[in-house]
Amino acid sequence: MTILPEQNDLGFFEIRLESIGGLGANLAGKMLAEAGVVGSGFNGVSFSSYGSEKKGSPVKAHIRFCDLSTNIRDTTPVERPHIVGIFHENLSKTVNVVSGVYEDSVVLVNSNKTPEELKEKLKLLGGTIAVVDATGISLEENNRVNMGMLGGLFRLCDFLDFEHMKGIIRKSLEKKYPQAVEPALRTFQRGYDEVQFHTFALPEGTAMPEPTRWDIPALGYLTQPLG
Repeated sequence: MTILPEQNDLGFFEIRLESIGGLGANLAGKMLAEAGVVGSGFNGVSFSSYGSEKKGSPVKAHIRFCDLSTNIRDTTPVERPHIVGIFHENLSKTVNVVSGVYEDSVVLVNSNKTPEELKEKLKLLGGTIAVVDATGISLEENNRVNMGMLGGLFRLCDFLDFEHMKGIIRKSLEKKYPQAVEPALRTFQRGYDEVQFHTFALPEGTAMPEPTRWDIPALGYLTQPLG
């Protein structure tokens, strides 16, 4: 029987995907959850939160897994993720994409930068950064970024069945887009194979910051400048 590597107080292993509309994070979250429920026998749920439905707007996808003996009655946004998948590194300029991560959380970033550069860019105090150039892979394989990121996420989620995910990709594409099946499988495989990891120790005497609410605007009636 497959066992979740970590669980929070409610018995959940939680994943949050940070993206922009058009990169396929919503679909990636649904496929990830399906692989955990159908392929690995967990209870699981996937849902997304976003503003206007258009390309370029911020999107968050939330995935929860738990044992079959645990019921999921929580569909609130994931605030303390064990894994964060960042589909576009420049999101960190406007969104606190690493909000709520634990000291041992893993942050997967779609980038061709080094982990050291990303640590500074994300203002991450400590933890593990995983890097995969999903954009570069998708351009070379003539496919979408989400398949490369999905491959990277499966590398981090070793409790999920890699081969079963290939079957899900094939099933979801072969009826409408049969020509896209092989490029998607290659992109997924390369995303899995080409992830690089680097762990940064948390400075002594430093604690990870508490999560920030993403749905509270920076400006309100108390902080709005006059005029």
